[in-house]
Amino acid sequence: MKRVIGMDIHRSFGEIAIWENGCVRHMGRVDMTRNALDRFAGEKLTDKDEVVIEATGDCIAVSRVLSPCVARV
Repeated sequence: MKRVIGMDIHRSFGEIAIWENGCVRHMGRVDMTRNALDRFAGEKLTDKDEVVIEATGDCIAVSRVLSPCVARV
């Protein structure tokens, strides 16, 4: 089962949506801190997921945190 997670990155939080089985649903928000991103990746993501993030000033840092936990960012 393929899942694609989309992140709309803001300065202090990221808005998360997930596409799974042909449906899109809101997954909530995650704080833009290292600890919160690590927790999100460990609890919500799998090594088969693909993550799409908005190209903003923080996108490289977010990518580095999430990359080890998913198939592709």
